[in-house]
Amino acid sequence: MDERMAETIKLSKRTSHLSGTFELPMSKSMVNRALLISALYPQVTLKGMSTSKDSEYLAQVLSSYSGDDNYLGAGGTTLRFAAAYWAIQEGAQMTLRGTEKLNARPIDHYVAALNALGAEVSYAEVDGQAPLFIQGAGMSGGQFHMGHVESSQFVTALMIIAPLMKNGMSLTWDSIPSTPYLLMTAALLRQVGFEVELSTKGVVIAPGQEASETVLLMEPDWSAVAFWCEAVALSESAHITLLGFKEESLQGDRKVIQYFEPLGVQYSFTDQGLELKKVPSLAPGHLIYNLIGEPDVAQALVMSLVFKRIPFEINGLYTLRLKETDRITALEEVLNAFGVQLESTSSSVRCLSYPKLFKKPSVAFSTYEDHRVAMSLAPVSVLFDISLRDASVVDKSYPEFWKHWSSLK
Repeated sequence: MDERMAETIKLSKRTSHLSGTFELPMSKSMVNRALLISALYPQVTLKGMSTSKDSEYLAQVLSSYSGDDNYLGAGGTTLRFAAAYWAIQEGAQMTLRGTEKLNARPIDHYVAALNALGAEVSYAEVDGQAPLFIQGAGMSGGQFHMGHVESSQFVTALMIIAPLMKNGMSLTWDSIPSTPYLLMTAALLRQVGFEVELSTKGVVIAPGQEASETVLLMEPDWSAVAFWCEAVALSESAHITLLGFKEESLQGDRKVIQYFEPLGVQYSFTDQGLELKKVPSLAPGHLIYNLIGEPDVAQALVMSLVFKRIPFEINGLYTLRLKETDRITALEEVLNAFGVQLESTSSSVRCLSYPKLFKKPSVAFSTYEDHRVAMSLAPVSVLFDISLRDASVVDKSYPEFWKHWSSLK
């Protein structure tokens, strides 16, 4: 039985069979885009709201008053989207700040792009870092080259405010990670009635476009499916139903179910949603993945591969060192406690051999202030008793996670 304490959750080794039916939260990636779109264009509403802390903070800051000093928690998306919103509110003044880790995350290239397009954004304390001070302006827009983009969220935020720029926007870049998220943004903007020209190297949005009366329908979160796939992969027997998922989706993370197929996770779509079942693994000798478009599923996938003793290499993890924590280092430290040595670079991890026996962890794991670290560790309790500190960090994206986990049969 799982015992939750003030700062620590203890997960006892589970029975060999897992079953449950769960309603996962709405995709915070979709919801956050829809929140920004609906705040800028009153003709637009959204149906379906995320329960995540990130979305809660974003909704609050988008409805704040000029002159406020807003605390945004740990969400990079929240800061980037809020900055775009207030930058184009002519005459408004706003200060945006977050946790110490959020404030330290790279944002100078994004601020440079905003200002080049007519915004007035400055650093309130330390150059190159939040807190940001924003003097709202009527942004002129125009052309700008961003070079090597660190986060697709920079471009997404600019795309959403581009129809309000006097001259529209023509943005180019040399490289960008997580392009499926740009495709999601473009799809939502097109649903609203905007014309968007998106290519692998840039985006053009013409000025003078009007939004149409639109209801944006949200989808449940595919990135959260990764942790249930991990649970199925590590179990001896499992049957889990995730309500509301459909075969067609705007989310790039839908690919997660394909990534887990070789690990013994069978999926099917029913009238209820997505069904996951444990089947015999294909026993692959060596798996190679490129997750440049779906980095959020990396931790669950690594944990599954390791504890199934499958040699692997995962590339395309350029953004993982710039998240809530350095996720590659966190993976290395967590797995070292089990006697596993990962090999890593700035954008990849691999493990080609395993110890004869995994060590049993003797201390509570840090969750590194990272929701995905916590959720990727939970399914490991199918194999070991483990303890996690600061378990409530899951509230950032999936507040119901521990309730769902403890209700597994």
